[in-house]
Amino acid sequence: MSVEEFTTKDALVKLGLGKPSARCFVAGVTSAAILYFAGYPHEAFREDGTMRPFAPLTPGPDGVKAKHFLVLPLSIAACAYFFT
Repeated sequence: MSVEEFTTKDALVKLGLGKPSARCFVAGVTSAAILYFAGYPHEAFREDGTMRPFAPLTPGPDGVKAKHFLVLPLSIAACAYFFT
């Protein structure tokens, strides 16, 4: 009687994360929630609550250079899609 191997891939399939698109979505939403509750995007918003533009794409004095709210979650989601 042999013991079946339970791999990481098996665990992801059982959790409904068998496709890269599902893993991408979960990684993006999870990272955005963690960053939001950690207070990371504070610099990315104006006083009235609107989002400041990303400086490399929109030049101007109001642009955010390093800490834009959408850059890190989208990067994490893309990495989860391409590398898992």
